[in-house]
Amino acid sequence: MGLQRLDGEEAEYDQIREALQSLPFLASKKLVVLRSPSANKEFVEKVEKLFSDLPEITDVIIHESKLDKRSVYYKFLKKTTGYKEYNELDENALAKWLVEQAKEQGGSLNSSDARYLITRMGLNQQLLNNELAKLVAYNPNISRESIELLTEPTPQSTIFN
Repeated sequence: MGLQRLDGEEAEYDQIREALQSLPFLASKKLVVLRSPSANKEFVEKVEKLFSDLPEITDVIIHESKLDKRSVYYKFLKKTTGYKEYNELDENALAKWLVEQAKEQGGSLNSSDARYLITRMGLNQQLLNNELAKLVAYNPNISRESIELLTEPTPQSTIFN
């Protein structure tokens, strides 16, 4: 009851304003998740006023797939909020991430086998994390053989075979 999700492409400005300024119902805090609010021109124009009137018990997560870094909106978010940018990892960064995750989970994975796992499973980080946990549980020393034994290739990784 303390969660409200709105899509900026579909929601009217008044709906967004109401979601941000209303108090939570039967909860001590409220979380408002706004997806692409920059699609709503009125929101972008009045964002500073909206956030200055934001109640202390309301947290906001803004998800923007593309954001113009030259805009006043972007500069406002970066300057006055807890702005963090989470980009999708490319294949090299994903392989490095897999090696680090394997170590954190008590296993070992070399970078060539990490790349093989990515080739086999695709770039979905959540899927790769789940498969990595399965591989570490089977044998902490992850090898190409264990990857072949325990994983099924995703359709996009086998489409050209």
